[in-house]
Amino acid sequence: MIGNLRLISGLVLFIFVLGHFFNHMLGIVSLRAMDEAWYYTIEPWRTLPGTILIVSALLVHASLAVWGLYVRRSLRMKSWEVAQLILGFLIPLLLAAHVTSTRGGYEAFGLETGYGFQFYSQWVAYPIYGAINFTALFVVWLHSCIGWHFWLRLKPWYAKYQNIAFALAVAVPVLAVAGIISGGFRVLRLSRSEKWVEGLFKKLGDRADEYSSFVFGFEDLIQLNVIAVLCLLALIHVMRRYIVFSKDGQNLSYRNLGMSGRKKIKILPGASILDSVKSAGVQHASVCGGRGRCSTCRIRIDEGLEKLEPASESERKVLNRIGAPEDVRLACQLYPDTNLAVTALLATDARPEDGFGDQRTHHGDEQEVTVLFADIREFTKLSEDKLPFDTAFLLNRYFEAMGGAIEEQGGHIDKFIGDGVMALFGIDQPLETGARQALNAARKMSEKLEALNASLSNDLREPLRIGIGIHSGTAIVGELGYSRAVNLTAIGDVVNTASRLEALTKQFGVQLVVSESTLHASGIDTGNFLAKDVEVRGKTGLLPVKILASAREMTPV
Repeated sequence: MIGNLRLISGLVLFIFVLGHFFNHMLGIVSLRAMDEAWYYTIEPWRTLPGTILIVSALLVHASLAVWGLYVRRSLRMKSWEVAQLILGFLIPLLLAAHVTSTRGGYEAFGLETGYGFQFYSQWVAYPIYGAINFTALFVVWLHSCIGWHFWLRLKPWYAKYQNIAFALAVAVPVLAVAGIISGGFRVLRLSRSEKWVEGLFKKLGDRADEYSSFVFGFEDLIQLNVIAVLCLLALIHVMRRYIVFSKDGQNLSYRNLGMSGRKKIKILPGASILDSVKSAGVQHASVCGGRGRCSTCRIRIDEGLEKLEPASESERKVLNRIGAPEDVRLACQLYPDTNLAVTALLATDARPEDGFGDQRTHHGDEQEVTVLFADIREFTKLSEDKLPFDTAFLLNRYFEAMGGAIEEQGGHIDKFIGDGVMALFGIDQPLETGARQALNAARKMSEKLEALNASLSNDLREPLRIGIGIHSGTAIVGELGYSRAVNLTAIGDVVNTASRLEALTKQFGVQLVVSESTLHASGIDTGNFLAKDVEVRGKTGLLPVKILASAREMTPV
C-alpha cells in the first residue's frame, strides 16, 4: 500500500515537474511562447481538482519520506538511497521562495507573475534566487531520475530501453536550462526599459513591500519546518538506539555466503531483519532498498519458522513471483519478535536481474534432467596458425551458433569450457520434455554448424567438426558458486556420464552419442541409430547407447 502511494504521488509530481521543464524549454523560442504554454502546463494545476491533486501528492510524498526515515531502525543505506533522501529534503529548502512567490502570490495577491516577472526577480532584483532556482532545477530532476531508475531497473524489460531513458534524462534538463538562459538574457535586455519594469509591478501597486514580506516570511517558515523535522528525526534515532541497546532482546543467528560460520545479531524491537542486520554492520543484499519489490534480500528460515506471522499479501506476491518455498521470506518485510536462525540466499552484491528468476536454494534441488556436452574436434590444430584475435572471433561465432540452437529448444547454457559447451534441458519439467529438447537441440546444432562452416569457408583450412554427448538422469540442480560467480548448474553422475559420451564420439568417429535412457524418454524413432554397449570411465558395467554419424539425420521430435 505504502509503495503504491509513493509511486502514484511521485508520478503526479513528476508530471507537474515535466510541465515546468517543457515551459522552460520554450524560452529558446520566446518569452511569449513560455507564457502561452503556461495556460496548458500550469493553469490546470490551479483549478480546484488540480490543486487538490498536487497538494495531496506533495503531502503524501513528503510524509512517506519522513515516515520511511522514522520507521527505519538503521540509517545504514546504499549510496543511491542517501543521495535521493538528501536531494529530496533539499527541494523544499531551495524552492520555498519560488513556490511562495508564484502560487502564494497568485492565491494571496491574485498575481499572475508570468516568466517576465520571474526572470526579472531572479536575474535582476535578486540574482541569488536565480542561482538557487537554477540549482533546484538539477536537484529536482536528479531526485526524480534516481527514483524512477531504481524502480524501473527491477523490471526485466528496462535494461533494453535504459540507454534511451538515459538520453532523455540528459536531454530534458539541458533543453530546459537552454530555455532559462535564453529567456533570462531577453529579460536583461528588456529590463533596461523603465516602462517595461513598471508594467511588471503594476498589478501589485502599493502592495510590493507586503508581497516581499509575504514571500520571505513563508520561505523562512518552510525552511525552519523542514530543518525542525530533520532534527526531530535525528533525535528520535539517537534516543531509540540508546534505549534499544541498553535492554536485552531477541537474537538472530545469521549467515550469508561470505561467512564461514554464523553471526549473532541483536533483533531490534519493531525492526525488520534487514534493518537489524544492517544496524549490526553486516552487508546484506537489497537492490530496492528494503521496499519489498526486488526479492534480492530473501532469506531461508533455518530455525523458528513456525513462530513467525504469515507473509503479508504484498510479500507473498513477490515470493510467488520467484516460486519461493515456504521457508523463504523477504528480510525487509519480516519483523520478528522471537529468536531466529536464517541464511541469506543471495550474495551481498546482488544485481537487479538476480530478483527476476525463479528461487533456487544454493545447496540445490534433486531432479531428473538431460545434460548435453559438445566439443570441437581438433580445435587446437585448427587454431595453431591463427592469431589470438582470430581464434577468439572464430569461437565467438561458434558459441553464438551453438548457444542459439540450445536456447531455441528451451535449454539452459550451463557454461562454455574452452571450445566446449555444457547445457541442461528439462529443468523443472518432465524428463520426456528435457530429452526431446536436448535431441532437437543436437539436430539444430548440427544444422547451424553446417551453415557456419559455409560462411567461414575462406577462413578455415577444413570445416569445424563437433562431438555431442547426451545423457539423462538425476542431478542436483541449483545456484552454486560464490559472490558474482554463482550460476545455475547441475552436479552428479549424469553430468559426468554425458561428458564421457561426448568423448566417445572421437572413438567412434561420429557426431552424436546418446544414452538409451534419453532416447527411451524422448520417444524418438531410433531406426537410423546404431546401438552400442560402451564402457564409461567411473561406472561399473556397460552402458547401452546409440550413435549417429550426423545429428542432422535425426527425425524431429
